[in-house]
Amino acid sequence: MAKSARSGSTDSGQAHWIEWLTGSLSAICVISLIGWVGFEAMTQNEAPPVLSVSIVSSEARPGGYIVIFEVENAADRTAADVVVRGEITNGSSVVETVEVTLDYVPMHSRTRGGLIFRNDPEGRSRISATGFSEP
Repeated sequence: MAKSARSGSTDSGQAHWIEWLTGSLSAICVISLIGWVGFEAMTQNEAPPVLSVSIVSSEARPGGYIVIFEVENAADRTAADVVVRGEITNGSSVVETVEVTLDYVPMHSRTRGGLIFRNDPEGRSRISATGFSEP
């Protein structure tokens, strides 16, 4: 006994409209992704990371003072192992130096961290990024 073929079913050998829609949308997504990655690869600048550090907040804590900072990377390259150094100065002499290493700062983004000082850094501290590596 033979089954009757229904319109749009898989028995008829014809693809259902939802299969065509899914296939078309998937193809558009894949082509768009390839185009975007290609565009990024062609227009990306090979210059080193551009790192700037700014102080977000500073407060006293038991055992010292914590300074929260933000590192911004304005370049098209990611920086890894970013070393941030903070110094407390008294005139021209350095009273205390602390460092922290951030795992990475992605391109066109910001990352926060903190430095813990024993002395009060208010008004006499400077913080800067002193080094990085390429991932």
